[in-house]
Amino acid sequence: MRFKLTVFLLSLLVVSTLFRTSLAQVPILPEKYQAITEKEVHQFIDEYLTLFMTMEVDPLMALFSKDAIENWVLPYADIKAAYTRVTATSKSVSCKFKIYSIKTYEQRAFVTGHYEAVQYLVDGFVKIFEGDIQWILVREDGVLRIKEINYGKYRRGVGPPMGP
Repeated sequence: MRFKLTVFLLSLLVVSTLFRTSLAQVPILPEKYQAITEKEVHQFIDEYLTLFMTMEVDPLMALFSKDAIENWVLPYADIKAAYTRVTATSKSVSCKFKIYSIKTYEQRAFVTGHYEAVQYLVDGFVKIFEGDIQWILVREDGVLRIKEINYGKYRRGVGPPMGP
């Protein structure tokens, strides 16, 4: 009886020691719940710009949350329709983005900046848009997505061809 009790107590001690050791080695939060980093935000914006300039709507829209809104009111379907119109009427587009600030939180990031987009139309004309922009990025299923995008649109000019 005494032997069984000693073995039981030693087993408990070994198990509790192993359990404490393994807990210290496991991250507290799974990766999909870890805070968004500035590096991730920069990579995301680079990916967005690359996809925007390739004019492929579906890969670009994969960067948006299905609950995304644009300029405080437009839902996902309207955002997709707008990108589809841009690609249908464009020979090419280019876009530059200057980041003013990035504020990261556990599951979201708030980004402000300034953009300039040049649209080379199929008919040979060129449209240039620029303005300030705000993005709210969220982590969904471990992936960054655009939850909200708000921007001012100032049209600098519409003119004859400038060449891409």
